[in-house]
Amino acid sequence: MDILTMLALTLFIFGMAGKWCDEGETSVGNVYLKGQARPAGFYVGLYLDVTEPAEDAVVADLTEPVENGYARIKLEDADWTELATPGVFQNVQKLFEAVGGAWGVVYGYFVTTELTGTAGLMINAENFLDGPYTVNDGWVTKVTPKVTIT
Repeated sequence: MDILTMLALTLFIFGMAGKWCDEGETSVGNVYLKGQARPAGFYVGLYLDVTEPAEDAVVADLTEPVENGYARIKLEDADWTELATPGVFQNVQKLFEAVGGAWGVVYGYFVTTELTGTAGLMINAENFLDGPYTVNDGWVTKVTPKVTIT
């Protein structure tokens, strides 16, 4: 595949701020105000739901792609950078590639505390600012998670 074809098959999604969900806000309070243990990890995933998840949404409310190479991606602690605006943190770009078939129409991304399943906390979620995107076999969706703490 030549570079122009690869570029044509790549979707770019940048600058997402993400709406905090109730479980994410509660987790911050539990860790910083009550001294509870921090979740062991954070993972970014994609969802197929047309409507952006509500603030009280939980991971079980979402419909994720379920095959063709889809998997949530770990957000490493060392990959977060505070931007010039205080309270705005950005992780390095993550690549989701459909392999072996299409995922359908992807509307947004979310951050949770579990690699798989619905037991994790829903930290934040957001519809793509310039989407949705139909993701076909071989296409790459690039997500740069960003969180604003205000």
